[in-house]
Amino acid sequence: MKILGIIAEYNPFHNGHAYQIQKAKQITKADAVIVVMSGNFVQRGEPAILDKWTRTHMALCGGADMVIELPILYATASAEYFAHAGIKLLHDTGIVTDICFGSEIGEIAPIIQTAKLLLNESDNFKRLLKQYLQQGLSYASARYTALTELYSITKNVLSEPNNILAVEYVKALQKLNSHICPHTIARKGNHYHDTLLSEQKMASASALRNALLHGHIKEIYPYIPQQCHDILYKSISQGIAPIFLNDFTTALQYCIRTQTPQKIKNIFEVTEGLENRIYQSLNTQYDIENMISFIKTKRYTQTHIQRMLLHILLQIQKKDVLYFNEKGYSPYIRVLGFCREKQNLFSMLKKYCALPLLTNLKHYKNVLDEKGQYLLSLETKSTDIYFIASPNKIYSRINQDFTTPMVMISHSQT
Repeated sequence: MKILGIIAEYNPFHNGHAYQIQKAKQITKADAVIVVMSGNFVQRGEPAILDKWTRTHMALCGGADMVIELPILYATASAEYFAHAGIKLLHDTGIVTDICFGSEIGEIAPIIQTAKLLLNESDNFKRLLKQYLQQGLSYASARYTALTELYSITKNVLSEPNNILAVEYVKALQKLNSHICPHTIARKGNHYHDTLLSEQKMASASALRNALLHGHIKEIYPYIPQQCHDILYKSISQGIAPIFLNDFTTALQYCIRTQTPQKIKNIFEVTEGLENRIYQSLNTQYDIENMISFIKTKRYTQTHIQRMLLHILLQIQKKDVLYFNEKGYSPYIRVLGFCREKQNLFSMLKKYCALPLLTNLKHYKNVLDEKGQYLLSLETKSTDIYFIASPNKIYSRINQDFTTPMVMISHSQT
């Protein structure tokens, strides 16, 4: 049996995602699709615009058969951590045979070539990387510049966001010596960062979020699968969503103002005196977007600063990320939802999974060891913080990770 793995955020799920699932199944001849999906916060350092159960429901209606959660430590981290943790989860299922990811380049060979070069960094590469970092370039820019100076990578593999993630996925597979076979599909429609809706039925998630920010709900329906319209409408009309980064301004300012710079320095991705710029920003900046503009530098991009501020809000410590990296990333697999027609996936997962399997958190203490319980506590805390920003405050209640059941659907009903 061939089982396809996909790592995604689905923020929100749209026609491009549905196309990728369908195309990937055709390429790999997969019998089922397991998606590793970010929870309530995502890799750009933002809250997901829809909560994880709503996005799981949309993913299942859009072609996925099972959705498992990427833990908060990695869902909000840089590309390397995000990709490696996602690959490790798919590897630890014991049943995933193939993985497919979108890329701007649309070819697997140059991605594999680049991954091999980065896994075996030469002394010349390390020297150039250090040189460009000292010149003030961001890590991503310094790495790209050093690599292209040394090697004839003609298609700018590391210059586009999906290509960068693709390289990290392959690096992780190679480090694990995983049996999972990688495939890639060229992105269709708008560019990843485009914020305007196109005339085609393919729009970027950024464009859809931008439309929701401005209240243009009906305008995004053509860009989302028909079977997901009611799910989106229900979430927004009831006031569960949408949720945006600036909604957490007061909470973030409280977190910063009640801690010393030394404590802020211990937060993941706070480096090189950035804690001082964070405190300086409080004198003149009064929302998160303006704080980001004030703090960012040539070396530290907006996305890096967003992640850093989000880690302050969620209290994600450097030591925690390093600890779980050394211990093999996530110590459990949590299922957020599945399709009833693929019930056999559960049987296979229970038989071959290398990690404890979570489907209901009420009995987690019987399933998880101490480190698993600690990581789960970070997850449940982040969920409690996320729902502070629900437009309708009736949905701001705590402990929703314990009270919300898995999403279960039948494809015949979608």
